[in-house]
Amino acid sequence: MTLSKLYSIATRHQRSTRIDSDLSADFFPGLVYHGTAQSSLETLFRQYKQTGQSAYTLTGAYGSGKSTVALLVAGLLHADINIRSEALITINDESKILLEESVPYQGGWLQIRSVGGVRGPIASFWNATLRALEEHPKTCKSSIFNKYSKVSVESDSELLNSWKALFEDIAPYVDGVLIIADEMGKSLEYINRNGGDLHLFQDIAEELSRINTPVIFLGLLHQSFSEYAKERGTKLQDEWGKIQGRYSDILYNVSTDETVALISSSIKTILPKNDGDQLVKRVLAALEDKLQRKELLLTRLEQCIPLHPLTALLLGPIAKRRFSQNERSTFSFLNSHEQFSFQLFLQQTSDQNARYDLSHLWDYLEANMEHAILGSPDGHGWATAADAIRKALKQDFSPQCIKLLKSIALITLFGKSANLTGTEKILLTATEITQQEQLNACLQQLKDASCIVFRKYLSSWVVFEGSDLDIAGLVEEKLDQLHNSHEAIDRINFSSQVIAKGHYHEFGTLRWAAQSVAMQLSSIEISSLLTFRNGEFANFLLLLKEESEARLKELTRNNKSLMLACAPNANEIINLANEKYALDLIQSDKITGAALTHDKVAREEHNARTFNAQSALETALTYAFNNAVWFHNGVAYAKETISEIATFAADSIFFQTPKILNELVNRNKLSGTAVSALKKLLEAMLDKEDCEDLGIEGFPPEKSMYISCLKNTSIHSAEGEKGQHWFRDYLDTNLNAMFSAAEQLLKDRKGSEVGLSEIAELWGSAPFGLTKGVIPIFILAFLKSMGEQIAYYEKDMSGEFAFIAEPDSDYVHKLIKNPGDLAAKYIVLATDEKEWLQNLAIFAAAETNRNISNNILSVATPLVTTIHNLPQWVKNAHHIVPDNDERNKTYLRVRDLFLQANDPHTLLIKKLRKELVDFGASDFTSQIDLLEDCFKTLRQKHEQMLVSIKARVKNIFPENGEELAQMCRYVEKNSGDLRLKAFARELAKSDTGLLQWLESIIQIVTGRGKQNWNEGILQTASNKISDYAQDFLSVVKSQHNDEANSNSGKTKLVSLVLEGDDGKLTSFKREIRVVEMDELQNTMNTIEGHLSGLDEFHKINVLQQLLRKSLEAKVK
Repeated sequence: MTLSKLYSIATRHQRSTRIDSDLSADFFPGLVYHGTAQSSLETLFRQYKQTGQSAYTLTGAYGSGKSTVALLVAGLLHADINIRSEALITINDESKILLEESVPYQGGWLQIRSVGGVRGPIASFWNATLRALEEHPKTCKSSIFNKYSKVSVESDSELLNSWKALFEDIAPYVDGVLIIADEMGKSLEYINRNGGDLHLFQDIAEELSRINTPVIFLGLLHQSFSEYAKERGTKLQDEWGKIQGRYSDILYNVSTDETVALISSSIKTILPKNDGDQLVKRVLAALEDKLQRKELLLTRLEQCIPLHPLTALLLGPIAKRRFSQNERSTFSFLNSHEQFSFQLFLQQTSDQNARYDLSHLWDYLEANMEHAILGSPDGHGWATAADAIRKALKQDFSPQCIKLLKSIALITLFGKSANLTGTEKILLTATEITQQEQLNACLQQLKDASCIVFRKYLSSWVVFEGSDLDIAGLVEEKLDQLHNSHEAIDRINFSSQVIAKGHYHEFGTLRWAAQSVAMQLSSIEISSLLTFRNGEFANFLLLLKEESEARLKELTRNNKSLMLACAPNANEIINLANEKYALDLIQSDKITGAALTHDKVAREEHNARTFNAQSALETALTYAFNNAVWFHNGVAYAKETISEIATFAADSIFFQTPKILNELVNRNKLSGTAVSALKKLLEAMLDKEDCEDLGIEGFPPEKSMYISCLKNTSIHSAEGEKGQHWFRDYLDTNLNAMFSAAEQLLKDRKGSEVGLSEIAELWGSAPFGLTKGVIPIFILAFLKSMGEQIAYYEKDMSGEFAFIAEPDSDYVHKLIKNPGDLAAKYIVLATDEKEWLQNLAIFAAAETNRNISNNILSVATPLVTTIHNLPQWVKNAHHIVPDNDERNKTYLRVRDLFLQANDPHTLLIKKLRKELVDFGASDFTSQIDLLEDCFKTLRQKHEQMLVSIKARVKNIFPENGEELAQMCRYVEKNSGDLRLKAFARELAKSDTGLLQWLESIIQIVTGRGKQNWNEGILQTASNKISDYAQDFLSVVKSQHNDEANSNSGKTKLVSLVLEGDDGKLTSFKREIRVVEMDELQNTMNTIEGHLSGLDEFHKINVLQQLLRKSLEAKVK
C-alpha cells in the first residue's frame, strides 16, 4: 500500500483561500489560530478601539495565511449567526473579550470583499459592493440595492462619492462596513503599470475615517506600497511610502514554528497517533535551541510525518524567499504533483518509515524552481551549491553521500531563520547515515572534492564557495553606467507579432503587424518603420516617453500602417531593459566575459538572471502593448484589444482585398504539398478549362484551391460561351476592382509588354493585399478572361521578352517561381487596322488552305510558320528577285520580319504594313498582292534553283532510261572514289520525276548538308557537277578499252595535291585503269636510271611535274 492511501492534505489547504467565495460556517473548523494570526487580529481591533483608525494593511508572504485571517475578521463581524458562531469558536477567550470591547455588533456588518486583478481596483470595488448589498439580509431586499445597482462608477471620485452616500444610507441597517481588498498588490501593480497615482487609496484612508458609519478597510499585501513603484524612481517610491503611512500596516510574518503547526494541521492520516517518533526526537535532540521550543515542536513535527522533520522546518523559510513570492506557498508545495513533489513521493512510496527528506526537497526545487531561484538574491548561493553537487556526482560517491551534500546545501541556503546549521548532530539525522564513522568518511570525501568546508565559528559544514564573481555587484555597476542612456532600449528585440484576427476570419488572409519600442519619437526614423521587411503590414510603435495626444493623432492620421502609444509601465520596461543589457555587457566585456567562461557557478547565475530578465521584460512589454491607449488613423483606442486595432488597420489599408477562405494556398510561403497542388491547378486551367471542376476528380488539395479561388468567385465555368470559360461578369466588388486595376495597367501601356511581376506587385500591395500563394491563380485567370485582347511573352536566352503562342507547363512553373520572366501585352486595333487584319486573314487562309479566325495570333501563326519552313539557304539568301533590286530588298526585309518576329501585333500591324507601303503599295489590295508575290517568290526559289541545275545535268548526260542506268551501275561498281559511287547511285534516280535525287547530288558534290547551303555553295555546285561528270565518263570510257583484259574493268583514283604560289592547295586527280606492272618494268628502270644522278629534292620535283601533266591531260 502506498503512502498516498495513508496520508492526505486537508481540503481547506488544497487551494488558496478566496475571500469573495470561501466564507461559510464550514470554513472555520480546523483553522489554526496561531500566535501571528492572534497578534494581527488583536492589533487591528485594539487600534480601531483606541484610535478609530479605519484603514489597515496586512503585509506578509504569499501563501502565509493573510486571506484566512481576513476571512476570520469577516466571520466575526458577519450577519449570519452560524458563520459568526463558528468564527468565535476559532479564536481564544482573550481575543473574544477584545472583539466585544472594540467593535460594535448587533445585526452584522456590510462586507465588501474585493479581489484585485488586471482590470483595476475601481470596477473590483464596486462589483464587490453590489454583491455585499445582495448578501446582507437587511439590504438585499431594500430599495437601497435597487438604487445603487443602477449607479455607474468609473472613476476614483465616483467610487468615493458613491461609497460615502451608500454608507450613510445603510447606517440604520448595519453595524458598520468592512472592506477587504485581497490581492491589493495587484491593484497597485495595475496603477504602476498604467503610470497612475495612488489618489484612490490616499482618499480611502482619509475619507472613510470621516464617515459617521463605522468603516474598517483591510488591504492584503505581499510587500510595502513603495516596493510596487520601485521601477519608477526613488521620488515616486517616497510618495507611495508616504501614502501607506496613512494606513496602519500590520506585519503578518508567520514564524517557522507556526508554519510547522500549519503543516501539521494540514496533513491527515488514517494511521493511529504515533507518539514518540524516534527520528523527530533525534532531530530535536540535535537542535541547539530552547527546551520550550523543542517541546512545542515535538507534537507538531510528529504530525508532519511523512515529511522529514528537517524538511518541515525549512518549508516556512523557503516559502518566504523572494523566488517563492507570488508563485508558491507551503500548501501549494504540499499539493503539487510536479516532478519530485511530495504528492509523487506519497504515490510512489510503500515503506511507512520512509520520509520526504531534504534530498527530495532539493530535487523538487531544482526541477521546478531553479530558474526562479537563480534569478533571485539566493541565486549565487544556489549556483554554488548546484555546482558542488554536480562536482560530487562526477566522483564515485555513494548515493547517501550525495543526499548528505544536498542536505548541507539546503541548510546552508535556508537554515538560518529556522535556527538550523549543518552541525554533525543535525547531519546524522538528515539522511540514512546514522553512524559517526560513516558520516565522517562522507564529509571527508566531500571536503577533499572541494564540495563543502567546515566553519569552525559555526561548528557546522557549509557548501564551498566556488565563485569569485559577484554578478549582482557587476549588474549594479553596469546599471550606474547606463543611467540616462537609451542603449538598452535601442537593443530591445521584441519579436512578438499582432495578428489581425477579425480581418483573417472575414477574408481568410493572415496579416500581422510588428511591434517596436522606442524611447521617444525623436529617436526613431518613422519612415524606417513603414518599410516592411518581414511580411508585416503595419507597425505598433510603443513609446517610453510621453507624447501629446495631438502629436500621436497627427502622425497616425497620415500613416494608416503606423499605430502609436505611450507605455503605461515605461519605467518598468526601461529598468528591465537596462538590467538585461547590463547582463549582456558583463558577458561581452573582455575581462568579465573571460571570467564567466571559466567560472561555471557564476556563469549559471548569469544565465539564470539573463533568462529571468528577458522573461520579465517580455512580460512587461506584452502588458504594455495590450493595455496602452493606441492611436490609429487619428483615433484613440482605449478599450479595444491590440488585435482588434490591427484588424481596423488591415480593413482600412486592404479595403479591396478579396475573400479567399483557403489556408493551404492563401499565404505567402507555400508548403511543398501546396506548391505541387498549385502547379497542377494551373496546368488544369490551361488544358481542361472546358471540363467540370477543371477535370479534377476526388478532393485533392488542388480541388479546394479551385473551389475557393475560381468556382466560388464565379471566375470559371466549364459550360462557357463561344469558347470562353473565364468570366468577370459575376465577380464580387473587390475581385472586380482587382481585375480592373490590372486591366488598366495593361491599357495604360497598350502595345508594350507588361511584366507579370508588375501585376503581382500591384495585387500584393494595398488596397488589395493578395498573398503570393494565390497571385498566380488569379493572374492566369485574369489573362484567360482577357481572351484575344492580350498576347503572351516570355524572356528568351538574351533576356528580352519574346512572343509565345500560348502558355504551357513551363510557363506555369515560371508563373509560380519567377513571374518577372513573363509578360503580357494589351492589343487594341484601330478601324483601319482591323480592316487590314481582315485582309491578312483572307490571305493567310488562301496561303495555308485552311480557315483562319480574324485575330492577330491566328493570322500571324501560319504566316510565320510558312516562312520558317523555307529551306535554310532561302532564309539566308541575298538575291531573291533577279534584275529588280528594289523589289529584292523589300522581299528580303519582309522575309526577315517574319523570321525575326517575336510579337504578332508589331509584325502584322506595324512593321509589315510599313514595308509594303514604303515599296509603294498604298491600298490594301496592292499591299496584299505584293505580299502574295513575295511569299510565292520565296516559296518557289528553291524549286527554281533545282530546275536550273537539273537542266545543266541533262546537258551533260543526254542519255536516259536504261542506258544511263547501265552507265551508273558500272561506275558505282568499278570506281574507287566513294563520292563518285554515290554520285552515280543518285544520278540513276534522275528519271523518277522527283527532285530529291538532285538535292542529294548537290550535297555530294558540295560536301554540305542541306541545312548548310547558301547562295555561294549552290553557285559552285554546277561547276562541281561538271567535274564529277568528267570523272564519271572517264570510268565509263575505260569500259571499252581492252575488254579482254581481266583487269580492264577495274579502275582506281590517282590524286596529287600541290600548294600554289598563293599558298592555296590545288588537287589534280584522275581515274585510271588498273594494269599489270610487269609490262612496265623496263620503262620504270629506264626512268629510275635517268633520275639516279639527282638528289631527292630534284628527283621529287621532276616526278610531280610529270604526274601533274599526265593528270591535267584529261581535261584538254
